[in-house]
Amino acid sequence: MRVQFTTKLLEKFFKHELAIDLGSVNTLIYDPSEGILLNEPSVVAIDKYDGEVIAVGHHALKLLGREPRGIEVHRPIHCGTIFNFEVTTKMLRTFLLKVMDGYRRGDFVVGIPGSATPVEQRSVRDAVRDAGGGRVDLIDEGLAAGLGAGLSFDDERAHLVVDIGGGTTNIAIVASGGIVSSISLPAAGNAMDEAIRDYIRSKYCVHIGECSAEQVKKQLGALHEENRFEGEASLEVVGKNLIDGSASAINVTSEEVREALEPILSEIVAGAQRMIEDAQPEAVADIYYAGIILTGGGSLLKGMKERLKEELELHVTVPENPMTTVVIGAGVLLGDHQQLYRCSVKQDLPVWEGSEELVVTW
Repeated sequence: MRVQFTTKLLEKFFKHELAIDLGSVNTLIYDPSEGILLNEPSVVAIDKYDGEVIAVGHHALKLLGREPRGIEVHRPIHCGTIFNFEVTTKMLRTFLLKVMDGYRRGDFVVGIPGSATPVEQRSVRDAVRDAGGGRVDLIDEGLAAGLGAGLSFDDERAHLVVDIGGGTTNIAIVASGGIVSSISLPAAGNAMDEAIRDYIRSKYCVHIGECSAEQVKKQLGALHEENRFEGEASLEVVGKNLIDGSASAINVTSEEVREALEPILSEIVAGAQRMIEDAQPEAVADIYYAGIILTGGGSLLKGMKERLKEELELHVTVPENPMTTVVIGAGVLLGDHQQLYRCSVKQDLPVWEGSEELVVTW
C-alpha cells in the first residue's frame, strides 16, 4: 500500500495532467489544482528563414497585419481544424513550456469539435503528442462545455448545449455525462468578423483588418430589440480604399452590423432547431424544461441569449464565465479516469479489425 501511494505521488510530481482547449481564436490550458494557467490567442510568429518561434499569443497577435520583414505570423487552426501541423506543434510546445516547470511529458485532455473527422482527430492527437503529450484523450467540445457549465454525470436529463466559439459553433444534446448527438457549424466568431469585412468591402469599397472587424462586432453587435442602442450608434473604422489604395475612414452603424451578421445568426438558430427536431421525444421533453446552455465567446455578443430564447421558445442560461467552460469541463474529466474513458472519442479501427467477418461475393 505504501509503495503504491509513493508511486502515485511520484507520478503526480513528475507528470503533468492538463486540459487544453485548442481553439481557432484562443488556446486555454487548465490545471484542476491551479486553475487557468494560460489564455492566449492561437497566433504564432515564426522566423521565415530558420523556422524559430519569435512570439506566441498576445505578442504575436500585435504583429498580425504589420509583420516585419523576415517574420511570418500564422493562425494555424481554422474552424477547429489544424491547418498547419508543424506550426501548430511549435505554437503548442511554446505554450506548454510557459506553464510547465521544465520540459516534461504529461497526460492531456483536449476538446475537439463534435463533427471532427478521424483524420482531423488524428492530427490533433499527433500535434499534442509532438508538443509533449504522453497520453492524449479527445473529448467532444459540446460535452466539455456542458460539464464546465455545471452539468453533472448523475443528471440523466437531456440538455441542449450551444457553444459559440471562434472557429466553430458546437451544438450538442448532453445526458448522463455523455453525448446523445452533436454537430459543428462553421458559423461562429470568425465567420461573423468575415461577414462584417465582406459587407464593408461590398458597400464602401474599403478593406478593413481582422482586429478592426472584431472591434466593430463587439461594440455594435446588438442582435435583439432589447439590446439595441438608443438612436443609431456608429463607429469610425479606417481601412484601405480598394479603388486607389489610400486610407479611408468610414462610419459603420449598428443597423449595418446587424444586417451583416444576420446570415450567421440564422445558421446557428437553424442548427439548434435541427438538433431538437432530430432528437427523441423524451430528450425534447427534457430540453423543454431544462432549456439551453449557451457558452463560448459568442454568447457575450449583445442579444445572443434573447435571440435564441425568442426563436426557439426555450429558457436560455449563460454560465458566469462562458469562454472557459470547454477547458474546465475537460479538466473535470481529468479527475475521473473511469468517466474519461467512457466519454473520450475513440480512435476508429481499420476496416479489417472493426468488422466481425469478411464476406466475399463472387
